Amino acid sequence: MSTSTKENSINTPSSFSFKYVESGGLANNYLVISFDSESNNLKVSTDMSGADLTQKSIEDSEKTDLIETITKNNFFNTKANYVTEKENEDNTAISSSLTVTIDTDIHTAVWTNNSQEVPAQLIEITNEIKKIAHGKKMI
Repeated sequence: MSTSTKENSINTPSSFSFKYVESGGLANNYLVISFDSESNNLKVSTDMSGADLTQKSIEDSEKTDLIETITKNNFFNTKANYVTEKENEDNTAISSSLTVTIDTDIHTAVWTNNSQEVPAQLIEITNEIKKIAHGKKMI
């Protein structure tokens, strides 16, 4: 469904960073994927202490694809919090948060796999992030 046409209107920002955190669930999973254009390193950790941190640089094309995915999916217009209907029964939920900074714009969205009305755009963005980390054999 997605088109592969490049938007000329998207300029390369002077600064770009994100941090995606996924935690919880029955197995008490923990995953952090972060990136910052200063170091150009994608960092992945599956341990809260950060003891098992893996770092790899990413290609400019991967960075551009991520920025385009974030902007075309209007990440900065998503709500900050997508609540679950029955929070007290949510101890097996996997919670996610994504914080993105592009130049002076910064936004965080938080949701769980049981949240109501999570936009497909958030899932598309996080899937793109995971795809890059997976492609680099980091997860």
